[in-house]
Order: sequence, then structure tokens, then C-alpha cells
Amino acid sequence: MSTRVDPILATVIENRLIAISTQMAETMLLTSRSLIFQVRDFVTGIFTASGQWVATKDYIPVLAGSLPSAYQAIADRFAGDIHDGDVFILNDVYHGNNHPPDVSILKPVFHEGVLRFWTVTKGHNADVGGGGVAGYNPYARDVWEDSLRIPPVRIYHKGVLQKDVWELILLNIPLRALVQSDFECQIGAAEVGAREVRALLDAFGPDQVQAAIDHFLLASRQHMEAELRKIPDGTYTAERFIDDGGAYHRAPVAFRLDLVKRDGEVTLDFRRSDPQVVGYANSTLANTIASSLIGIFGAVDPTLRRNSGSIAPIRVLTTPGTIAHAVEPAATTLCTLSACEAIIDSIWLALGTAAPEISNAGWCHSWSFGVSGRSERTGQPFAAFAFTGGGSGATAGFDGWDSIGTPVTMGGMRAADVEIHERGAPCTVIRHEYEIDSGGAGEWRGGLGSVTFWRVDQDDLRVVCYGSGGIEASAPFGLGGGAAARPSWARIHYADDRAEPVLINTIVKLNRGDVVEIHTAGGGGFGDPLRRDALEVAGDVRNGVVSEAAARDLYGVVLRPGTSEIDAEATASQRSRPTGVIREAVPA
Repeated sequence: MSTRVDPILATVIENRLIAISTQMAETMLLTSRSLIFQVRDFVTGIFTASGQWVATKDYIPVLAGSLPSAYQAIADRFAGDIHDGDVFILNDVYHGNNHPPDVSILKPVFHEGVLRFWTVTKGHNADVGGGGVAGYNPYARDVWEDSLRIPPVRIYHKGVLQKDVWELILLNIPLRALVQSDFECQIGAAEVGAREVRALLDAFGPDQVQAAIDHFLLASRQHMEAELRKIPDGTYTAERFIDDGGAYHRAPVAFRLDLVKRDGEVTLDFRRSDPQVVGYANSTLANTIASSLIGIFGAVDPTLRRNSGSIAPIRVLTTPGTIAHAVEPAATTLCTLSACEAIIDSIWLALGTAAPEISNAGWCHSWSFGVSGRSERTGQPFAAFAFTGGGSGATAGFDGWDSIGTPVTMGGMRAADVEIHERGAPCTVIRHEYEIDSGGAGEWRGGLGSVTFWRVDQDDLRVVCYGSGGIEASAPFGLGGGAAARPSWARIHYADDRAEPVLINTIVKLNRGDVVEIHTAGGGGFGDPLRRDALEVAGDVRNGVVSEAAARDLYGVVLRPGTSEIDAEATASQRSRPTGVIREAVPA
């Protein structure tokens, strides 16, 4: 570094860049139209002209982790042909994107005639063509049935909208008005970020800003290396599954990991994973890298910044043509959910072998429903998702979070406001609450899953059921003697009084009065359930978290009939029985 750095000033500049990313995100929240953006299914970020990732607002970490590949694709495609006022767009998974609905928009930031930074927005758009519902098509056999493909293209040139490109994209999207408004939302947020970055450069000068960036990126790398050194050196393996690959591959698919830890670096080797499938569950390389980052960042100091410095000690290896590195023309839309979750699971399971005290028990996987179309009541296009939320896995010393979502979001996504959801989409939330006994038992129990009844209020609506986590092989695992959580499941109650289970990764036609019942898994437990403090178990029963039967059969805690008072003698007897006997007596 040629410029001497004041560490305090470097911290001020770093925090200012993060604040700008947050301001971009707030702009999107305030200007978006889709219910999907309103639950924070997007991220924002800032890169230097040389490609250093310096700041992000990562509501959805799997989107954030794929920003570097999107930046690189745009920078490479338009090298030497980038101008002030340009805006670029990208969604194609074989040109740097993660999965098709997450559309990336990038804006170069010039200062005194020199390209200095890029601002980036990326979000799950309500419709990207391809015949799916809310962006998901479980019947896609290839990338063309998955979505409209948008390679790196310029939509603004020197401040002028390229109407031909704009129309070519939007004419191929059925919910045009909704998607156009969210494209404009993303572009506007990128411009807000560019304005604030220029103000930062005015205040401190390009040299001082760059010196500060070099300083804090080095600090982030050293921080990550120090965290990785806490993990014992060695090679640790894990295998995790997704339920299936979509409508044309009705069999579990395996992600296999060899985690190699050496000093302050870690290699995540997925080369033994199953071959890619005909279906939409394949993972792109960008998605596998992004998912791997979540797995590592979920097990280290949570204050560690996500940037080019902190990700430098992490290496990801894949074999092209496998489920962890799909090659064209594979479909990939589901990868940011099911594949991402299996990748994170495998990392936490491997780390649980190496250093269980820093790892997580398994989280609930995405098991959800989406609907899109045009509302008869309002005449407006809509796209929405059912209210679902599973539990997070427990960790050493802490119970899991209840109904927090999946590890894809790490708690960043929010459930939509019920009234806004019902106003925007022809659906009613009849019931949405925690489900008793849904978390895996342990010394620290898994977070609770949820039970939801979601009614359709319009005829002939296409509803997609998508995700994973409905079989034992993909259910949230326990660690350190903790129990796994039960799988997710769902069924449809038709208006004519029929009730049928739902097959995951399908599209169904529902009519007015049909109700979808959804049970999401809780998180896995950590540690032997018999070691959980009996008073904690009694409190869980009193609070409706654990049933009396589960308290007795899984935790060995016997309560006096009709109370939450502990029967000390019966509890001592129950807890002295062989562990396997107690755990086999799982309540129905």
C-alpha cells in the first residue's frame, strides 16, 4: 500500500461502504412492488473497479455469495467498453449468475472521469418466463424451459435506455408490469449507491479510499484465517441428500464433501457428488461457491465481514457435470434452495466431526408453496409464497431459533405481513403458528417448525410446491447425540372435502376454497436429550413447545398429571433407563 493508512479512518470508510449498501437495500424495500422483494429476497453490494468485493447488505446470503461471479461476467464481457451512465443486467446461469430468478443489475461508478467502483443489486424476480410459477418450474428439463436467458447485456448506454433490449426482455415475461417495476427498483437502488459512493470519493479522495479498502480486506482475511485455525487440521467427510431433482428424477441426489483443513485455509471438495440430473435441482458453480461460504461463515465469528478478504482462505473444488457443478444445458432454478441447503448441511456435518462446539445441527429445508398470476379482485399481476418457516438447528449452549427459515437466508428473510399478503394475492392465511414437538430433542433443542393452513380464493390458480426436506435423508440432523427433526410434509384439503398429500416439486391447479396444509420441520437437536435441564424441559411443556409425552419419552422428564411440576422420583427412574429405550418411544 503506497498510502499510509489510519486504522480508524479505514474503519470509518469500511462502515460507510456497508452503510451505502444498506441504503441501497432500504431503497429497494421502499420502491419494490412484488411481495417477494418485500420479504427481503434480495441483496445489494459494492465492488471496486478491479473486482474487490468490499461491502454488501446480505439479506439472503446465497445471493450475496454469488455477486463476485456476476460482477466478473459483466466486467469480462464489456472490458474496455464501459461508460458513465451504463447499466448492465444478467440472469443466465452459464454466464456468471446463480439461478435464473435472481436477476443481477450492475452499475459502474465513475469519479472525475475514471471508473472506480460498481454498485450491484440482485433479487428474486416474480417471473422470468419458462412456464414456471413465481420463478420455479419443477418440469423444466433444461435451461431453456427453466427461464428466459439474459446473458450480460447493457440496458442503459451512457444514461440512455436501450429500448430494443428492454423490450426484448420484458416481452418474454408474462407478469411484465410487476417485473418491470422491480427492474426499475433495482436500477434506482444501484443509482442511489453510485451517488453515495461518489460522495465518499469526494470526501476522502480515491487514493485514501483505496488504501482503506486494502487495509480492511487484509484485516478480514487475517480474521478468517484466525477463525479457521480453531478447527483441527484434518480431512472430514459428509454426505447429504436432496429429495429429488424435479419431476423427471424422482430419487434422492447426494452431495458428497471432503473438507480439508490446513492451518488458516480450508478446501471444500465436492468432486464425489452425484452426476447432474434432468431437472431443476442442479447447482451452478456460482451457487455451490455461495452456499459453501454460508457453511463456513455460519460456523465462525458472526462479526466477520463478508468481502474479498474473508473469502480468500476458502477454496471450493467441483467436477463439471455433477449436481454440484452443472454444465449447460442443465436446469438449475431450485439450486439456491435445495442444493444450497444440502451443501451447507454437509459442511456443518463435517465440521461437527472436527469441532462440534463451533458447528450447527441441521436446519429446516425449504418446503414451500408459491403462486402467481393475475388477481380477479384487483386486476393486477401478483406473485407470492405461502407462509412457512422452519426451525434452525441447536448449537453448543443454545437452543435453535423457532420458525426462522432455512440456512439459505440465515434469518435474513422476513415473513410478509399477513394483511399485505392477502391484499396482494388471492389467498388467505387461515392459521400460521409454531408446531409442538417439531424441533429435534437435545441438551439444546432444535427450533420449532410451523404449521400453516393457506386458502386459495380464486379459481384455476397454478400453485408450485417446491423444495426438499420431506424424507429422512434430508431432514435436519442432530449433532453430539442430539436427535434429528422429523421431515416436512403437506397435503391439500379440496373444497369438495377430499384430502391428498402433496408430492414435492410439482405444480397443481387449485380453485376457490382449496386449502393447503403445510408442516415444516424444526431444527436438529444438539447433545444428549437426557442431559437437558429438567426445569428447562418442564418450561418447554408449560410453554407449549414440547408435549408431556415427548418430555417423558425423549427427555426422560416425568411431570405430575395435569401440571408442569416435575415428578423427581419418576424422572430419576426414567433417566436411568437405557438411552436407546427412551429414544425409541417417540410420540406419534
